[in-house]
Amino acid sequence: MKLILFLLLAISVAGCSTTPPHKSVADPDKKWEQRKTVLSGINHWVINGRLALINGDESWHMNLKWQRHGDMYVLDLSGPFGTGHTQLTGSKGNVLLVDAEQNYFYADSPDRLLQEVTGLQIPVKSLLYWINGIPDWNVKVDNQRLDAFGRLAELRQSDWNIRYKKYIYVKEHELPQKIFIDGFNLKVKIFIDEWELKDNVTSKDNLTKSGKDV
Repeated sequence: MKLILFLLLAISVAGCSTTPPHKSVADPDKKWEQRKTVLSGINHWVINGRLALINGDESWHMNLKWQRHGDMYVLDLSGPFGTGHTQLTGSKGNVLLVDAEQNYFYADSPDRLLQEVTGLQIPVKSLLYWINGIPDWNVKVDNQRLDAFGRLAELRQSDWNIRYKKYIYVKEHELPQKIFIDGFNLKVKIFIDEWELKDNVTSKDNLTKSGKDV
């Protein structure tokens, strides 16, 4: 159970392209403030990718599909060929986890739910920000480092270390493609094969529970 669960947490490329060569910017801090404002507004998307989870001597590799529309999200995790499918569905104050045996678990917080069910401390709520390449604005930033292009290269929040290893162009935006996260004896590597940015929606009917595109 522990192995299937995480992960959270949250690019083939429909809507993605390889990052073209570009020069460093004159003022990375100014560029970062501009990027942060824009990226904070991107909260309607679908991500397809893979993740590796290392917990002590144990390690697992999973496929992930993560859909987000504002405060609502559906995270699907599965092993090779769709085995061991687990789904985490959340909105404000309401989270549901369905495991591979079709057991249902409920809570008011995704972080609390995953810790209760798996025993793992996983920052799902912060991942909704980190996946965009920005800090969680609800949590104090302990440290951060920008690269020469005004992008977030390293971040430390709540005793988690986040390293952005690669970015990719998605339409006019540069979004993370490879993210390494470690803390609390966990190491997580997220590889995004596909980013798809969506128009703003207001109904949860736009989120599919089957893991198919919305």
